[in-house]
Amino acid sequence: MMVAQGGFDKKEEVENPSEVLLNPSDPEATFRYKAGGRHLGYVGNVVEAVGEKSSLVIVYDYQQNTYADNQFMKDYLNEKKDFSDGSFIVADGAYSGEENSRLASEHNLKLVTTNFTGRKPDEIYADFVFTDDGKYLIKCKNNRVPEDCIYDPGNERSVVYFRISDCEGCPYKERCQSRFLKTRVRKEVSWKSVGRAKQLQYMQTEEFSEYAKFRNGVEAIPSLLRRRYHVDKIPVHGKKRTRLFFGFKIAALDFQKLLDYKKALYFPKSWSIESRSLQDLQLVSWLKETDCEMAAMESTGSYWKPVYNIFEEEQIPIMVVNA
Repeated sequence: MMVAQGGFDKKEEVENPSEVLLNPSDPEATFRYKAGGRHLGYVGNVVEAVGEKSSLVIVYDYQQNTYADNQFMKDYLNEKKDFSDGSFIVADGAYSGEENSRLASEHNLKLVTTNFTGRKPDEIYADFVFTDDGKYLIKCKNNRVPEDCIYDPGNERSVVYFRISDCEGCPYKERCQSRFLKTRVRKEVSWKSVGRAKQLQYMQTEEFSEYAKFRNGVEAIPSLLRRRYHVDKIPVHGKKRTRLFFGFKIAALDFQKLLDYKKALYFPKSWSIESRSLQDLQLVSWLKETDCEMAAMESTGSYWKPVYNIFEEEQIPIMVVNA
């Protein structure tokens, strides 16, 4: 980011734009780079619960846009305690992390992240075995047990030493990239690398492919909030006010989802609900609730035909009469 100094005569590169006051009318708004673009303001995060026939946004959060995606996930997992058996949550790779995976497991929840962020480890690390605390390596991919193992808390890595005879003929020697010393072999590996390698393996399974298809539907919510509810152009300033407006947008979205669900209950799947007007749907709903025995309508031109077809398919007696 460039900021002006001395009557706009001099420009200076700012290392951390998020620490600079960017908008005097909204001092809480922050700045960050993401996906090659510059973004100023706030960021919203939503959790959508999906059933067999419908979905609803059940949780939303709203923070300054420097808030990390994986922190949103951590906050949600820390607040939500009870998940039913078989529950799972599908999210983008930015929501991943060893701590989030651990929290999800503790809450009886399967966390599936569909994109891989950062450097990819070699998949051989998926078969490295660590102690439960993730500090000490028990054995490597080739089932060799280290002679010595030291935990480096600064780098969160396990520093291990193997016998030279264990590593010389190892089929994974080139991929492991251990360091051969005079009397033994040195290797540094972290529990995080093991977890990431397991994630890479899992991403090649059919089960993951099904989750990935499910994940594609998640993008509809941000797109809908932008196109129909215009969340990128909230007409107020300040975190509290914009958060309130964002909440109103979520409420409107959920109300529409509930209305669509009610439509689906009243009309057969064979119908194209989108082609029916809201007035038609409400009329049929009202007639059913009042136990209407007969309806009559004027035969004006061809305007009566769509409504007549709806009543006929719903088996509501209908007469078309000449005015």
